[in-house]
Amino acid sequence: MIKHRRTPRRQVAFITRWALGITGLMIAANSLANQVLIQDVTIISPERNEPVKHQQVLIRDGRIVAIGKDIPIPKDEHTRINGKNKYLTPGLMDSHVHLSMAPGLPMPLPNTPQMQALAKAYAQQQPRSYLYHGVTQLLDPSNQAAGIAEFQAQAQKPDLLRCGAAPILNGYPSNFLPPEQRLDFMPDFIFDPKSGDTLPAGISAEDHTPEAVVARIKKSGAVCVKLFIEDGFGDQHHLPIPSKEILSRTRKAAHDVNLLVLGHANATDMQTIAVNANVDVIAHGTWNWNAEERALGQKDLTQIPPSVAQLMQDIHAKKIGYQPTLGVLPGIASLFKDDTLLNPAYRRVLPAALLAWYQTPDAAWFKNMLKEEDQIDDVAMFFRFNERVQAQAERALKYLYDLGHPILLASDTPSSPTYGNPPGLNTYMEMQRLAKAGISLHDILKAGTINNAKQFGLAHDYGTVQVGKVANLLLLNADPLQSVQAWDQIDTVLLHGEPIARAELMATVPDEVSSSDQ
Repeated sequence: MIKHRRTPRRQVAFITRWALGITGLMIAANSLANQVLIQDVTIISPERNEPVKHQQVLIRDGRIVAIGKDIPIPKDEHTRINGKNKYLTPGLMDSHVHLSMAPGLPMPLPNTPQMQALAKAYAQQQPRSYLYHGVTQLLDPSNQAAGIAEFQAQAQKPDLLRCGAAPILNGYPSNFLPPEQRLDFMPDFIFDPKSGDTLPAGISAEDHTPEAVVARIKKSGAVCVKLFIEDGFGDQHHLPIPSKEILSRTRKAAHDVNLLVLGHANATDMQTIAVNANVDVIAHGTWNWNAEERALGQKDLTQIPPSVAQLMQDIHAKKIGYQPTLGVLPGIASLFKDDTLLNPAYRRVLPAALLAWYQTPDAAWFKNMLKEEDQIDDVAMFFRFNERVQAQAERALKYLYDLGHPILLASDTPSSPTYGNPPGLNTYMEMQRLAKAGISLHDILKAGTINNAKQFGLAHDYGTVQVGKVANLLLLNADPLQSVQAWDQIDTVLLHGEPIARAELMATVPDEVSSSDQ
């Protein structure tokens, strides 16, 4: 609950955007008061082993300036927040989201009034939905310029970082589009002259070397380069992937200009290539095992095959960042579950018009496509994605975690054209899945705060509740070290020190949501 004591009468102050050094991160603040004082609150911060009770936290100009039991109380204008029986944590960071995609809508988006209106409604609500679930920092690893611009144009939004996507020519994910649309979708592709592919007419090979692509990505203000090490799905392994030489050159070019390299890979053979290439972050969990690994894993469900164990050991030894993205497969499975759209949490993060469209026959296009490919019923499809393959992802994650490896909170929202990955809610569900896989509550806190901040060079500004840090904070009604459900009991989101009552961020206005939904 926010209690304001203003002296004199508060005036609205608008703070414009500024850049955060070499990261190119743009921050927007719209602060209603220059100073905020949070009183008598319990601080839970990842660098501390225990909560610290009865603290006062003073925020000025969007940053924390004092913390303690007895700090000087501002005599001039300020907002006062009663933190009694509440818990103050850092805001969460989700380091794998796709802001240019609306869950469940076709890609490319049909140019019809209905589809355009639905996409617009989603884009306007999307940043607020992340904030509703406490996500105050985001990283989009493979953005499109128009989607990023629309996100940044919204009044209330998390702080945003982004990578530049560098797929191999005709490789994943541009292979899903007709050839004539691929250049617009991901223009910074890499061309390998040894691949046998032919460049489109009018395109210079010199403009699509690893070095040239990385230079453009750096100039765009990105903080990382995303490579796609993906040769296909199921039994179809025909897509081109970056060669060893291309991977090496891209990594060198990126590191020369202080960019991280993220590698999309979720199969053991593809992740092995990523590890051997020394990528900085593997942008998916390890759920796709080869046939031999699956057979061994099914013999003993308490163990993982030696080759998967070795891969996890190599990831740990090389200190490669690991994004489990456990919600990818359940997000697809949700299409085959009748009650998915009855979840009241969807109403809080998705526009009503989009939710209504999800219940029409047209919205089943992706589900029907998957069923046509596999020719099995809904029950079997649900089991495939939500049980068998998901279990492999959880077992690999737990093995890596038991080695002492730090985990990164990353939801991959939306992971595919499925409505099973709503913004913000999917981040919270990712935290629940981490708990189910055996990650401790304290390490889930770290995954969503300090681990992401350290991995992406942001620890000087984010990740802990400490003096000098950006005041992106959460005021919770429950202790997140006692239950992962506490992350869904947010009272107030502080964005650069501006307190926002959670209910104000809902997609559905509060009087339209029953008390049982809250």
